[in-house]
Amino acid sequence: KLLRQVSAWCQPAHVKTRKIRRHASKLDQQELTEEALGSVVQCYPRTLVWVCLALLKKGSPELHAMICIPSEEDLLQLSKNQSFCGPQEPKHSDVFKKMVLKQKEMKKREKIGKAAQNITSSTMNITPAKQEDLVLGVWPEPLPDVTSHCCRVLLGFVTQGDFSLAVGCGEALGFVSLTGLLRMLLGQPENQRGLVLLRNPASLQYRFARLTVEV
Repeated sequence: KLLRQVSAWCQPAHVKTRKIRRHASKLDQQELTEEALGSVVQCYPRTLVWVCLALLKKGSPELHAMICIPSEEDLLQLSKNQSFCGPQEPKHSDVFKKMVLKQKEMKKREKIGKAAQNITSSTMNITPAKQEDLVLGVWPEPLPDVTSHCCRVLLGFVTQGDFSLAVGCGEALGFVSLTGLLRMLLGQPENQRGLVLLRNPASLQYRFARLTVEV
């Protein structure tokens, strides 16, 4: 029952079919409000939802592609220009790589001045503090926030995706946070509900996709 309700909420106002409306009337479908969202989140606080995604324009979703929430400016640009494929993620500097290189330089300096440090520590009776070795590819603690590590809020990940010759567009399957999904739907205009952004792991380009919950 909850999945059918969420599936109806994901549909934009101009594409709601009679079948969806008939299901909604049978289930006593309620509008998506703060009260309805609060009751769902209270019952299912840490729930993932299996979703289907279809790209609006060109592109082919890949494994582990990020499903993100579009901003108000993204939706506004899409409504003004239908050929707008999506925003771009700005380039980020690899902070972890800089930390690893810095640690290597510090180790070289420690080897050169090891004798002097041993003399100083023995005379002053001080034990030097050991720094944890950094491993390239393993992020040190504290871990960064996963949902906001990019310029768009992360909603979930793609588990399977490719270009569908039968439909003529890129399609994907994935999991998203139920709380994040409902928050996104509540803040979107009714005619643009269910629109998300997809970005492949090796790409900076976000692409608009239609999200649906199959029941």
